[in-house]
Amino acid sequence: VLPRLQHVNCAVVLSAVKVIMKMLNVVGSEDLSKAWCKKMAPPLVTLLGAEPEVQYVALRNISLVIQKRPGILTNEAKVFFCKYNDPLYVKMEKL
Repeated sequence: VLPRLQHVNCAVVLSAVKVIMKMLNVVGSEDLSKAWCKKMAPPLVTLLGAEPEVQYVALRNISLVIQKRPGILTNEAKVFFCKYNDPLYVKMEKL
């Protein structure tokens, strides 16, 4: 599943994130779960560079991921700053 995080299609990336999140509940090793969380952060940040519709879907999914694993995007706070040309629905979701 981890190679699917680097796929071009955003739906494939989000599905891979969903599978990994389900597996994190089952896996017992803390080191393995930390490694998987580190591998999940860059693809999620990359999705925020796409068109606004994809950004919105990615932000909604990131919100769900952060509710389960709050520390996953601690080093990536800069991507959540609002830009002047972001649509209103993306700005509201970033806030």
